[in-house]
Amino acid sequence: MAPHLRHRLRALLSSLVDGLLVGGAEAALDLPARSRQRATVYAGLLAVTCADMLVKELPTLRRMARGLPSEPAPASDTTAAMASGLVCGAWGLAVTVVDGPAARALSRRGSRHPHLLLGALAGVATALSTLPIWWERAAARAAADDASEALDRELEALLSES
Repeated sequence: MAPHLRHRLRALLSSLVDGLLVGGAEAALDLPARSRQRATVYAGLLAVTCADMLVKELPTLRRMARGLPSEPAPASDTTAAMASGLVCGAWGLAVTVVDGPAARALSRRGSRHPHLLLGALAGVATALSTLPIWWERAAARAAADDASEALDRELEALLSES
């Protein structure tokens, strides 16, 4: 897979995971409190979070498995992760604030699963809000890959001349 496409797909996946976490946590409120179903949803969200973090840290884990020292995370990765966390937290807080009144209003209007609807809206809003953050990170990584490839070609050309 082309490096640029890989970075763009990773940005989309990160954005979708952000939306799933915020929306899923809200949608789970339709399930009975302290029920096995709600615990299963929360465990699934935790598993998605862990899998996402594992994928993000895969290059570091590969280096460590080969006995190489880990490289420090680029500033763009740290900035993107912090910005994404803040946006997810803001949407989570916003949906928590409007949860009670909005769920009651939706229930009065005949919605059988008001939290599911609120969760879907919050999840989509979160994913759309974090997509530019992850997209910018993908562009920075693609540019770094291009610069590295250019240096590799230049070095190869210099070595072939001598």
